[in-house]
Amino acid sequence: MGRAISEDLKHRIVLMYETDGLTMEVIAETLRVSIGLVSKVIRLHRLYGQVTNPFGHHTGCPSLLDNDDLQFISTIMDANPGLYLDEIQNKLANVRD
Repeated sequence: MGRAISEDLKHRIVLMYETDGLTMEVIAETLRVSIGLVSKVIRLHRLYGQVTNPFGHHTGCPSLLDNDDLQFISTIMDANPGLYLDEIQNKLANVRD
C-alpha cells in the first residue's frame, strides 16, 4: 500500500484542476503525485462532491447476516410485505436452526 495522501492535498488537486484550469499531467508533476491519483480525486469529487469515497470505509461491527440470510429476508418480504421485525427475526432463526 502506498503512502497516505492528506485530504488537504486532495482538495488542492481539485482546486488546481477546477479553479486554476491546470491539466492532470501538470498537477501531477507539480505536486509530485501520480496522474492516477489526480484522476481518482477529481472523479470522486465529481461523483460525491468530496475528495474521498463516502462508501469506501466500512465502520462498525461486521454484519451478522450472510448473503443467504439477506436473500431469504428479501424473499419473505416480497411475499409478505406486512411482516413485523420480530416475525422476520423468528422466521430467520427457524431457517438457520
